[in-house]
Amino acid sequence: MRLAELRELVRQEFGPRLERATPASVREFLDRLQVRLHAESGEGPPYVIEVDEQARSYEEIVADFFSRALDYEPEQAAIMLWLLAFEQHFAMLEDDYSQRHLTIFGETETE
Repeated sequence: MRLAELRELVRQEFGPRLERATPASVREFLDRLQVRLHAESGEGPPYVIEVDEQARSYEEIVADFFSRALDYEPEQAAIMLWLLAFEQHFAMLEDDYSQRHLTIFGETETE
């Protein structure tokens, strides 16, 4: 995928200024895009973590991603890093919305 194609897909899905982006719509878009990017990568079937494999922390997984991104072609690295930032931003918004919901309705996490 080229950067121009990603730009077009994102703007078609969310509008020119991303005004239609919500945590849920971003998640659905990224899920569809990941399937496409994986198919285009030619890396074979998706990686499956076996039960007996040693669990890795989130920090290790992200560090590995950043390490691999250094070896990508510049345009591919820009796409992957933009997608990660986009995902993280809307994940934080989703958490914020959840906390606001709890506050507005007087609920606590233990209820």
